[in-house]
Amino acid sequence: MRRSLRALLMAALVSLAASTAGAVSARELLDRAFTAEARGDLPTAARSLEELVAAGVDGDGVLYDLGTVYARQERYGEAIWCFERVLRRAPLMWAARDNLRSTRMRLARRDAGRSGQAVVEQAVPLRVQIGELVPPGWAVLLGVLGELGVVLSVWRRRKVTSELERVGTTVALVLSLTLTAGALGLVAARRALPPEAVVLHGGLRLRQTARVDGIPDAAVREGERVVRVSRDGVFTRVRTLTGATGWVESSELGAL
Repeated sequence: MRRSLRALLMAALVSLAASTAGAVSARELLDRAFTAEARGDLPTAARSLEELVAAGVDGDGVLYDLGTVYARQERYGEAIWCFERVLRRAPLMWAARDNLRSTRMRLARRDAGRSGQAVVEQAVPLRVQIGELVPPGWAVLLGVLGELGVVLSVWRRRKVTSELERVGTTVALVLSLTLTAGALGLVAARRALPPEAVVLHGGLRLRQTARVDGIPDAAVREGERVVRVSRDGVFTRVRTLTGATGWVESSELGAL
């Protein structure tokens, strides 16, 4: 559990100190969760955080910690749900983004070990990652504001008399056009991609392909990397489309 989020979580709970889950206050449940996690009692920590969420204390910090506890218990589906919910509210919460990627990788590693398959990690294009950082409603609002700026700049430019005012309205017009183009680009990027790519956070997509000793180039596409697994299900080697290979250290898979 990330101790750096404790201050944020405590601040969010100050106004909720009066709320209760049964006969136990939110602060007590939070302390119980931290204490249980510190001594390695993950089931108790998870139950305490679940009670907080059930009581309506479902801030980003609580869901982040709950997702982390779930992942450490190998309850990957529930952990992914928690992290995705956090990122829908706070797209710039990089700790949750890292843990989401790590959880997906651990789930893929477990499934690959059971099924004898390889895992393909495909990077989502940069424009998609940028688009995910801006909610669709914001992009539309920026586009509308940009168009209003263009109209006002053109109208004002027709009425100016001095050279200084003309330069100012020209700069305003250029900025408004840039803002409009950027907003429309974000909207177009989100609409042009398949739904499963748009909802992903962390800039990657995992899929499975049959495991073979030599994975042919036809099995992967540009931007993908293939991770082969040994019989015990441990990620061992990376082979890319260009033929480059390398060992995957456990640290690259992320540590929750």
